[in-house]
Amino acid sequence: MASKKQRYISPIGTFNYAWISKPCKWDDKKERKNGETGGSVVAGEKDLAAKYSIKVIIDPKTFEDSDFKKQIDDIWGLLQEEHKGKYDVTIPPYQQDDEGNYVLFPETKAAFQDKKSGDIRPMHPRLMDCEGKDITDFIKNEDIRVADSSVGRVYVTTYSGGPYKSSMGRNQGKKVLPMKLDLKVVQFKRLDRSENSGSGEPIEDGVPVAEDYGEAIPI
Repeated sequence: MASKKQRYISPIGTFNYAWISKPCKWDDKKERKNGETGGSVVAGEKDLAAKYSIKVIIDPKTFEDSDFKKQIDDIWGLLQEEHKGKYDVTIPPYQQDDEGNYVLFPETKAAFQDKKSGDIRPMHPRLMDCEGKDITDFIKNEDIRVADSSVGRVYVTTYSGGPYKSSMGRNQGKKVLPMKLDLKVVQFKRLDRSENSGSGEPIEDGVPVAEDYGEAIPI
């Protein structure tokens, strides 16, 4: 029951680190401004190591009053009960930052390999404007990089492979129980372009995501 693929809709929040027009993967050799190495880099759509991901920051009252939190907490509680006594630490499906905001990190693999044919098939989360129009191709073809000021919500499913023994990091050697949010849809209330978007031009008439539609997002 804890792993049932039911779709959940998050409250509206602010987007950050949105890798949704192109997938990314981790590169240990990437040089960072602080002199350290390691970071996300652009990957191909058929790269089996690549993922699409986004960070969603939601204010405490909105999140705590939401049906989304209640639904996710129910599933997370069932999962912990199902594996009781089989794990040492947990990785919950959401976190809180230093300011008390709730943070979601949904992601999904960019591609999968068919076991029978061996073919690699790309996958892409669906991208929608505030009226429910599919703008996935628009975002990809225009090479739009989503700015951190963009606002919207995500549709996710929950996933857990059950407890596993961690081989690295602070949980090394411990049995870890995670629950992840699998990214299915990103819906924009307001879409802002990053400065390094392909065309650099503002979004114009005919694309509703250029506007802020107030408190409600029509479906």
